Amino acid sequence: MAEFRIEDIVVRLDHGGDRHFNRAGLVDWSGLPVQIISGVYTFHFDLEGRIHRIDGFPSPYSWDWIQRTMANEWIYYDRAWAPGRLPQPAEIVGDVVWAVNGRCDPPMLHRHEGLRGSHVRTAIDAFDGLIASIRRILENRPPAFPEPGFEPDEAAARRLWAFLEKAAIHDRGQLQAVADRLHEIHGHMEVLPPETIGVDYQVLLVKLMDGCANTCAFCSVRGDSEFAVRSRENVDWQIDALAELYGDDLYNYNSVVFGECDAMASPWIEYAARRAFDVFRCGSSYHAGSNLFLFATNRNFLEQPDGFFDRLESLPFECVGINVGWEAATDDALARLGKRQTAGDVLCGMNRAGSINRKRGKVRVSGNFITADEYDCHGIVEAIGKTGFEGQLYLSPLHGQCSGAKALGDLQAVRKAAPGVCARLYTMQRL
Repeated sequence: MAEFRIEDIVVRLDHGGDRHFNRAGLVDWSGLPVQIISGVYTFHFDLEGRIHRIDGFPSPYSWDWIQRTMANEWIYYDRAWAPGRLPQPAEIVGDVVWAVNGRCDPPMLHRHEGLRGSHVRTAIDAFDGLIASIRRILENRPPAFPEPGFEPDEAAARRLWAFLEKAAIHDRGQLQAVADRLHEIHGHMEVLPPETIGVDYQVLLVKLMDGCANTCAFCSVRGDSEFAVRSRENVDWQIDALAELYGDDLYNYNSVVFGECDAMASPWIEYAARRAFDVFRCGSSYHAGSNLFLFATNRNFLEQPDGFFDRLESLPFECVGINVGWEAATDDALARLGKRQTAGDVLCGMNRAGSINRKRGKVRVSGNFITADEYDCHGIVEAIGKTGFEGQLYLSPLHGQCSGAKALGDLQAVRKAAPGVCARLYTMQRL
């Protein structure tokens, strides 16, 4: 690690975090950021000089932090350290922290102050002040002193000043310009696959298609785009444009999402996967492993021949995660949700998914079900028993219609349905 003090800030280069997105230890950040310590705050920047994370809040928030996405949206991370204030998230969502976005959080977080807290506003104001300080430092070029224990060399000093030049550009206005460019490339994606929580939602999005073939009455994340499959030329353009936009910080990414809601509708999945893996250099990321995530409708999932999954198995990614929207397992519940499929369709999908999960090495199929106060989860439990499903299931609390007690009760019931089932609540983030 190279560490320099310049006036009242300390800059840490090569201060690597966890390679497995594990934040349970003392080193609770992941990836390879550049850290700047200024006052009480530690600012984590990506390798292109864009702010990514801020921590250093006062008590009682000292274990919390905020984190910014490439879409220039902040997320509040709550470590839930205070007994009784919040339930521990690890067994509920599969992470040691709650990621609070204020839009579509699990019901137990609906009263969470999140990003509205005055301590958050103070931290973001401090970021503005830091950018002003960096610009002043670049103008005056004061001496940069190595911190004790670090022997500097000319290469490290050059990297320091080169990084500060990058960071100085990325004030709030430029960060929004980067987000606007991101959305020019691939558009918005209102919800990421649930498995992306395992990589802290740090994914590269390539849209193979837009919209969704379904028009489910309950869905609030479908987006505005009409259903359409993108051309191979557009897929190539997205990949190249994203590589340019992310730049050096591609090193901090090992996972790709194929959008939007039914990537299996595209004939370019295998081609796009291999090209994205190569161009994004997923195999040489700072992070261990590599992942491809996508959504599928149950209909398209069932229509694919076995050879399709053979081809997915042959991809260079170490894990290929497919998430299928089943939503309910009885005809009555499906009709009430406005989901155009039958309980028989759902059982067929669960049966095939369980078979794939038992037989395949890297391809894993998970499923989503709705949980809500007026919906009995008994049908889901019965469907697990009938199909022998094994694998990951996610319960999505219906926004505004599901209490925390109902969500947790259904979660426990589904977990007890079969030993081969892992169940979690779906935490929805977007890009």
